[in-house]
Amino acid sequence: MFDPQRFLGLDEMGLRVLSWRRLGRPDGPGLRQIRCEPDSHDARWCPSCGAYARVRSSWLRTLAHVPYGDDAVHLLVRVRRYECVPCSRSWSDDLEAVGAGRGVLSVPAVMWALRRVCLDSMTVSACARLLHVAWAVVDRAVREQGMLLLEQADRFSSVRAIGVDEHVWRHGAFGDRYVTVIVDLTPRCDGRPARLLDMVPGRSAQVLREWMQARGGEFTRRVGVVAMDAFAGWKQAVESVVCFASMSFQQAHQYFSAVWADGFPRSRHHAVSDVR
Repeated sequence: MFDPQRFLGLDEMGLRVLSWRRLGRPDGPGLRQIRCEPDSHDARWCPSCGAYARVRSSWLRTLAHVPYGDDAVHLLVRVRRYECVPCSRSWSDDLEAVGAGRGVLSVPAVMWALRRVCLDSMTVSACARLLHVAWAVVDRAVREQGMLLLEQADRFSSVRAIGVDEHVWRHGAFGDRYVTVIVDLTPRCDGRPARLLDMVPGRSAQVLREWMQARGGEFTRRVGVVAMDAFAGWKQAVESVVCFASMSFQQAHQYFSAVWADGFPRSRHHAVSDVR
């Protein structure tokens, strides 16, 4: 039997299920509406005088949640407005852990959409259909959350090996068609998947050189291996920033076959290794 409290992770979000219903055909995708409310009694205590407040009013906030199978899930959260009689102060339930700001997606739904678009190559339109929201809602959420992750200061602190390749970003006749993709290969040593570090417009020695210089001297000293396309410009860029001696192509092929066999196409490996 469907238990939204347990199956949808509402306990972790601090929500308590009041009721639920499913809309749509029994033999096809539908929409599950979950009526719930914050499961916290601390919100009723006045932050100013400590008195126990009364519920003055409430309203419903709708948040699209992570899909359950083929069904979209919408949380109908009852948001209560409290009033402290002794000090005449009012406030509402804090839903920042449920849905940031005035967003339409729950916090787990934002991360779900980000993984689907960035890791599974799902289109924004497909995500929007599964969530039963507008295309612009998913597009904005993925962009904002993606930029927050990219701006984290410590995401370069553990990088010891990177991969560089080009990607055709634009298929039209105008504008720069290529971007330079930089991937962190360090997790591959522990059997974990590589992670995307950055995508920079253009593909040239200058693009890669400026990107590595912008990371700072500590980053360039720590990176010990670079896997790249057989493009002389990138090789020159790396050697101008990092004091590496280049391995031969055969040595690089053997090295990556043993360590990161499935990380990059084997026929396009070129590596430089630290000889300090």
